[in-house]
Amino acid sequence: METIGEALGFVVGELSDENYERSLTFYRYWFETGGNYLQIPSDQVFDAIWDNRGAQSSINRDRGKIFHTSAHLILRFASDAESDHILAPHSSGLQNHLCASLLREFTHNNLIIARYSRDRDPNSFYADVNLIAHWANLGFVEEAAIRNHILQSLISHPQLYIHQVFALIILFKLAGATFEAYVDPSVVDRCFEILKVRLRFPYPLGWNRPPSQSQP
Repeated sequence: METIGEALGFVVGELSDENYERSLTFYRYWFETGGNYLQIPSDQVFDAIWDNRGAQSSINRDRGKIFHTSAHLILRFASDAESDHILAPHSSGLQNHLCASLLREFTHNNLIIARYSRDRDPNSFYADVNLIAHWANLGFVEEAAIRNHILQSLISHPQLYIHQVFALIILFKLAGATFEAYVDPSVVDRCFEILKVRLRFPYPLGWNRPPSQSQP
């Protein structure tokens, strides 16, 4: 049975640059109204974003589309929810919570796709990688995860699988400077060495990598 929580989730899933302000106003109104007359879960704002974070991503790896075109709206909605007078009481630490959950999902799916589901369409995985990159730039991803876990988990397998290739491209395209600033230069160098071999060209999708600290 459909619930008001699911209906509100669809609002997040249908965000666009054109309807953002109207959608936020609609969401806020029905969240408050529903809270007075209907049962709305206390974590509904998180669930609305989590369950619909890739709905409007336009990601289609088979067509070469690996960037989440609506990621900025997801981030904007989460930020607005944290500061909104109606939504804020239900959104404390929302972006940190989302980032921690995304990293768990990223770690799980990275391994599972490589180990068991190499032929499965991993578009939702790419959507999560896009969001991790954006939130890393904004400082919501823990420094330890950036420094020690994200890139390393992608290059730890004996070979680089296609979903890992595109994940590296997304991360370096969207958050290259952030990873350069925190990750050991040898790890970054290794990522690019692997990409050069795997893709047979030096820089992914036109991202001009600045010299790392390990380079003269």
